[in-house]
Amino acid sequence: MELEIVKITAFQFGELVFACEQSSDDISCYFDKQTGDIEMLGDYIESDPELEERIEEEFGERYIRVPKIESWQSFEDMEEFVTTVQDERMQKSLERALSGGKGVFGRFKDTLSDDDDLLNAWYAFKDQRNKERVIELLEEEENIKLIVDA
Repeated sequence: MELEIVKITAFQFGELVFACEQSSDDISCYFDKQTGDIEMLGDYIESDPELEERIEEEFGERYIRVPKIESWQSFEDMEEFVTTVQDERMQKSLERALSGGKGVFGRFKDTLSDDDDLLNAWYAFKDQRNKERVIELLEEEENIKLIVDA
């Protein structure tokens, strides 16, 4: 099957990646293939009956549900990031943060917060991984090839 080409701006791509990170049971995000915009519907968002009807009528053709980045994927990213850390003590601290159960994301971030450079490196790493993941998910699940203008 041939991929559908969708052109968006770098800003819209950033919004799309952010929406993939934010999707939850309470909020549904939709990507408008014509405009590149993200539309959000959910329990805590003021309802717009016209938008809801438009999304329902044009779902699949114009609108698609924004793919969700799962927590297990984020956890794998943290594990991989730890392998890039040069400082052995920090690497061990991060491994310990990842070994506990509940609250792992908070512990990981708290451990990184002692080192601004490393925290910024983590955010850059995570951002890059999520951008790659969104491009991959859209190609595999929706047959969409994104072209992002600089």
